[in-house]
Amino acid sequence: MDRPHLAPVVRLWPAFPGRRAVRAATPLALLTGLALALAACETVPPPAASPPPAAGLPDGPAKPFSAGKGWTVTIHTPPGGKAFCVAERGIPIGQDAALRLTFRTASTESGFILSGFTPSDSGAAVKPGERYDLTASLDQGTRMSLGARGLPNGSLYVAIPTKSYLEDLEPLARSRRVSFRSSGLGDIGAMVLSGSSWAINASDECRILHGDP
Repeated sequence: MDRPHLAPVVRLWPAFPGRRAVRAATPLALLTGLALALAACETVPPPAASPPPAAGLPDGPAKPFSAGKGWTVTIHTPPGGKAFCVAERGIPIGQDAALRLTFRTASTESGFILSGFTPSDSGAAVKPGERYDLTASLDQGTRMSLGARGLPNGSLYVAIPTKSYLEDLEPLARSRRVSFRSSGLGDIGAMVLSGSSWAINASDECRILHGDP
């Protein structure tokens, strides 16, 4: 009896890529993975640096120069800086919050400082470094349009070129009373200008004699 012929068994083996194929695919796979990794990393911008605080006016040890008409002129020498002169009037007892006017003279830039007013008086707080328009209304009908800068202590500083210091401040020297107003701050206050002529001239004389050229 003849045995039935069995069909040959065919075994299917998984096909493996050759070494050359693996080597060719490896760099492509690495580049693809690297690109995906870079895409997943989001670049976060660094936080914006805060602006530096507004600088105040330089100051230093003071020594007396002269006094008169209720005003005192002193010479200030900041460490490593240039000397300048200051004319200020004493504050009467009980008037610590009264508006004050201080004249300041230096080699190239001079001016005056308004202090002693509060946000409730002016309608808004002074921001350090902020620029403000300033109108000085004098009792003789003259008006001075000025520009001021806010100081860290809440005062206002009006800068004037030293070469025109006496000329620009002449209205304050010959008037008896002045009131100040700013569109950004409102009414700042009023004050009597007794002795202001002496203070302006004495501060300029101090600058000529002791201020750095």
